[in-house]
Amino acid sequence: MARVSKAPEERREQLLDVAAGLCASVGFDAFSIDQLTREASVAKGTFYYYFDSKDDLLAALVERFVDALFAELEATAGRLEGTGIVRFRTLMLGATAWKTGHVDDALGFVPLLYKRENLALRYHLFDEWAGRMREIFLPLIELGTADGSLAVDDPEATTDLVLSIWVEGASRMYDRALVTTTEDAWVSTLLRGIDALTTAVERVLGAAPGSFRVPMDPALLRAGRVPFLAALGGPSDHRT
Repeated sequence: MARVSKAPEERREQLLDVAAGLCASVGFDAFSIDQLTREASVAKGTFYYYFDSKDDLLAALVERFVDALFAELEATAGRLEGTGIVRFRTLMLGATAWKTGHVDDALGFVPLLYKRENLALRYHLFDEWAGRMREIFLPLIELGTADGSLAVDDPEATTDLVLSIWVEGASRMYDRALVTTTEDAWVSTLLRGIDALTTAVERVLGAAPGSFRVPMDPALLRAGRVPFLAALGGPSDHRT
């Protein structure tokens, strides 16, 4: 994980900004620490002041992206009105819209979490994110339980189950998609997986079918396949 530094935070952000740009232009694995520090106009020692390694840099890039997402979710949660189910749906729509708007940034480094050697990092980060999501979801599920818009007996246990579905379920969904051999199979696996996960959450919360359904653009899912395969070191196109 990134070191706590006494140096100006702006220098660390500068390195992350340049790294994010390199991820988008050449890919995370393709650039070296020398190239990064050269383009950031800093000494190589400056990099190691903030980061233990390039893997540490990857964790910092992903965490910064997710921090921005949670900042948006927390701000949205603070403005929500209506019943618990209405608030939950509004939050889901907002999260999807934010991620869609930042998909190019995410595809620069998030696919790297699915490399075998980054498995431990993936589960560490996902566990951390689940804890943060719980703080946002639980009050909404408690409200829905109290106002009757959700059919839940134990809000805390149900929140944990919902998080397991979304976090663990989504992780396994992408693992399944990554072993498909055609572009169409990739898109189909993701569309069916997202639909199944959403249906499961609706049933766990006692919500009507379609309550949390968010329209997914197949073209957007299709565009994400090549960056995922490239990050994993596979061919850029497996279509047959």
